[in-house]
Amino acid sequence: MINTETNNNMTIVCNLNYLSGLMGGKEHLIKKIMDTFLIQVKEELDSINDAILKKDYITIKNLAHTMKSSVSIMGISALIPILQEMEDLGKNTTALERIIALNKQLNLICKQAFKEIKNYSFS
Repeated sequence: MINTETNNNMTIVCNLNYLSGLMGGKEHLIKKIMDTFLIQVKEELDSINDAILKKDYITIKNLAHTMKSSVSIMGISALIPILQEMEDLGKNTTALERIIALNKQLNLICKQAFKEIKNYSFS
């Protein structure tokens, strides 16, 4: 069973029930995917932050699209509309200020997700 509760009145951003179901509840597989997520999404965040500094709309669009799959598997549904909007804005090469604002949200939510995943315990 996946434990999705936390202490300190913090908002939970990850819902690992989908991942658990996908992996048949096999803890070693879930752990492996969680570890991969931490590495991969950290690299993608660094790349998207860099792309924003460079005003590289194509990379912003592509990374936002790629990240949607990763965050979906980890049940981070709050990021789907953020990433979709970033992808759309990147596609249209417009609204850099809006992309920057969305990216701040993306980084904050990912930081919380990383913390949840690192502190995750199977129960």
